[in-house]
Amino acid sequence: MTPNGIEIRPAGKGDVDRQKKIWKLCFGDDDAYIDFFFTSRYREDKTLLMLLNGEIVSMLTIIPVEVVTADGRTFPSAMLYAVATHPEYRGRGFASRLMDFCDRHLKQNLMEMSVIVPAEERLFDFYARRGYKKGFYIREISIDAGSIKKLTGGTAFRPFMMPASAQEYNIRRNSQLKGGLYVAYRDEDIAYQKKLSVLTGADIYAIDIEGIYGCAAVERIDHDRVLIKELLVPEHLVPQCLGQIAKRLPAAEYVLRLPAYRGAGLGGIVRPFGMVKSYRHPENGTVTDRYGYLGIAFD
Repeated sequence: MTPNGIEIRPAGKGDVDRQKKIWKLCFGDDDAYIDFFFTSRYREDKTLLMLLNGEIVSMLTIIPVEVVTADGRTFPSAMLYAVATHPEYRGRGFASRLMDFCDRHLKQNLMEMSVIVPAEERLFDFYARRGYKKGFYIREISIDAGSIKKLTGGTAFRPFMMPASAQEYNIRRNSQLKGGLYVAYRDEDIAYQKKLSVLTGADIYAIDIEGIYGCAAVERIDHDRVLIKELLVPEHLVPQCLGQIAKRLPAAEYVLRLPAYRGAGLGGIVRPFGMVKSYRHPENGTVTDRYGYLGIAFD
């Protein structure tokens, strides 16, 4: 502990209740979802805490990932997740100080980059001041059930879609994204996404169509809305796959996320989704490619 009462350390026994409280105050999730995270994904050794006079005021989670470039190079990296400061302690630089400590920790552990998905638009500027650059984009499309029927009317091929294991999903995901800049996840994190999807009444899926092996990660938001968090198939097959998802998970509205470079014919908006900081290759322009893809993100 420093003379001003600040301590930064990994999480330990007895820290969970305070973290849950900060999570709820900062992100507004219900207790069931928060409990689910701490039961299914939480790791003490991957969580950093800042304490002031013995009380937790800031926290962040480290998720090991790889950044894969268009030419096939892979960089061991970390996704910073659930970065939060108790509202009573904001504006005092605690989150910045915790992230600076995390940077040093990641460098010591030979991480090449860190990536982050800002929870709000205003946070892009905050993370930019911490050295992050916009590097990952998505195309986001809101489409109603009637429009999906029109898109898929008269198509000759129907996708075969079934729930996938985490391992199968990851194989398909990496294959579909090969040749572009993207974030690759470990099987255990895809398994967590599967649990998240199943919790909502959906799943992660393997999609076979016209000899193509694609995948989709889907969550039901509520009775009327479905979030297709990730759909990875060639662009010309998106409408058919969208139709199959709608058939399996009926809803009034679907929010579809695609890599920014796919689905232009469907409209929607292309927006920044994730940011990246390079520790060892700051001059490497490929890590700020406009069409980098991060995808699932557990948001």
